[in-house]
Amino acid sequence: MISGFSHCLCVLLACLLMQSEGLADESSHKANKMVVVVSRANPVQSLSKSQVEDIFLGKSLAFPDGRRAVPVDQAEGSEERGRFYTEVLGRTAAQIRTHWSRLVFTGRGRPPRSVGSREELVQVIANDPQSIGYIERHLIDGSLRVVLE
Repeated sequence: MISGFSHCLCVLLACLLMQSEGLADESSHKANKMVVVVSRANPVQSLSKSQVEDIFLGKSLAFPDGRRAVPVDQAEGSEERGRFYTEVLGRTAAQIRTHWSRLVFTGRGRPPRSVGSREELVQVIANDPQSIGYIERHLIDGSLRVVLE
């Protein structure tokens, strides 16, 4: 038979274990969170969600300071691309394809350039201050600046 003290100790340990698992999940989620990035050479320090949306949907061709903005997408069908459009822009991949099909058909725009890998995305953005893209937070190195979390 478990004494009252032992029972309380077991319950306390179980609660602490569940809390630590929750903190680990939260920490993991933050590290895997999709963030919007530019080159460290780009003077832009931050962007609003609507500014990022305008750039990636072709509604704006410039950063707020007037410099040209060149959006760079991850590969079509990639998990990162799907997560970016749903988590950051609140749209599905199908909605994005429809949006760009309409703009291309009417001659009013071209979709963002796509790259084949995360590594290529980092390289393109790091080397071009006009580029803007998205990547998981834990993959950021010193060549990139987060402008939207």
